[in-house]
Amino acid sequence: MKRPILWLVVLVILGGAYLAARQWPDTVMFWRKSGTAEAGKKPARPTTAIAATRNINFAISAAGEITPAEQVSVRPEVSGRVDKLPVDIGDKVKKGEILFTLDDTDLQTEKSQRKIEIEGAKLQVTSARLAKEKSELAFNRNNDLFAQKLVSQEVFDNCGIELEVTKNAHAIAQNNLERSQASLQVVEDKLSKTKIVAPFDCTVLTRDASIGQAVSGASGVNSGTQVLSIADLSELIINAHINQADVTRMTVGQKVEIEVEAVAGLRLAGRLDRIAPQATIKNGIKGFSTRIIVKNDERSGLRPGMNFDFDFVPP
Repeated sequence: MKRPILWLVVLVILGGAYLAARQWPDTVMFWRKSGTAEAGKKPARPTTAIAATRNINFAISAAGEITPAEQVSVRPEVSGRVDKLPVDIGDKVKKGEILFTLDDTDLQTEKSQRKIEIEGAKLQVTSARLAKEKSELAFNRNNDLFAQKLVSQEVFDNCGIELEVTKNAHAIAQNNLERSQASLQVVEDKLSKTKIVAPFDCTVLTRDASIGQAVSGASGVNSGTQVLSIADLSELIINAHINQADVTRMTVGQKVEIEVEAVAGLRLAGRLDRIAPQATIKNGIKGFSTRIIVKNDERSGLRPGMNFDFDFVPP
């Protein structure tokens, strides 16, 4: 009989404590804090702080990729067959170094033919010039004789006709020479375009052709065959779509700290280069296109196409 009575007393006490906590919560919390302070002697948590002015950094996460600032699709200007291709993907090439060359055998043969044509045209010009000079002397002599009425009108007229014929022959020979020289210049221009060199210090991104492959030259109709794609990786750009609520806190020239997901611990310094003047909608979010320029040390492991996060440093 004593044990059930004891359990009944315990339940009554617990129920009373529960009702007291519901009825007077402030009093119960006071008892708890007082008991804790007295038992552990722990100091109370501070609830005030000194107001001060400071800069607040704000972070913006955006989906996007890092791309080269300068990237070129290398295509020949003339058609031909790839003769030499000394570079491969990932190779670093200095400005002026050869990227690839085309077989110029046919052009060299055509160049030799044009030179032979020029030599023949020069001989024709010389012959026509001598004939013209001879006709001019004969015409001048007959002109004096005709004035003195020592030759007939017919002889004088024939001399004049012969002079005009020799003048025309000389002009035609001169035109042929100039045309042959122009043809040679065209061939030499084509020959100069069979050797393609790097326009700037670059890294080879792709190699789309092989030695011996026939490639077409770029023209107004045809864009030509892409042999390589190259880029300057010393300076990269980030094109990011920034929410319209965040873009108001950004200014051109503002410093940017970039963190690359693929390279742990890598942080680079960038600069906000451009903010689009008009909003666009991307993935259902209205915002502004921005461009950030990043100076890249290629030893850092940063590569085009990597994803990024960045923080804007307040100006």
